[in-house]
Amino acid sequence: MTTVFVAGAHGNTGRRIAKLLAEKGYQVRGLIPDEIHKRKMEQEGAVGIIGDLTQSYSDGLRDVDAVICAVGAGVTEDPQETDHVGTVRLIEQCVLLGINRFIMISCMETKHPEHFSELKPYLLAKHKAETILEESTLTHTIIRAGELTDDAPAGRVQAHPDLRETGSISRQDVAEAAVMCLSTPETELKAFDLILGDHPIQDALKGLASG
Repeated sequence: MTTVFVAGAHGNTGRRIAKLLAEKGYQVRGLIPDEIHKRKMEQEGAVGIIGDLTQSYSDGLRDVDAVICAVGAGVTEDPQETDHVGTVRLIEQCVLLGINRFIMISCMETKHPEHFSELKPYLLAKHKAETILEESTLTHTIIRAGELTDDAPAGRVQAHPDLRETGSISRQDVAEAAVMCLSTPETELKAFDLILGDHPIQDALKGLASG
């Protein structure tokens, strides 16, 4: 597996994923909104594809081996359009083009959106996309991250399909986990929570085989 398409490659987590992939020798195509981000991507060894999930970007998916979706509406975009409809559109494109491996960055709160009134529209949109991905024919992985921080990576996490406790995790550790999932069969067809913990990331991901 050599070519990876990163949706949301300009975001705080997505750009870390794209940079890490390039450092590890993957060919990277990052979906980004403008020329400024395109130049930044190219400086880090990746190819920038200008667009977003509401536009045509299928040319960037040609001959791609895997997709990592790290999109997030944030406070400036419509979560329904970005996190639900846009992500589903990307899933459908992968099915049509025969791109079988799809990794989605989500969040733990999608399991209980009713408990988070301010985030509910975002969480419901993410949850809908998760459901479509799980029901698709794609070999998927859904990483439900805890509260994201910009802290230095710890390199040690907890990964489980349904953690009882909540917690935080650095964006860099999420990026590391997402990239490791590409070469860790134990994460295929899995959805799991991910927070700071005691286990090296690779060991935690391999432990999902029994989850």
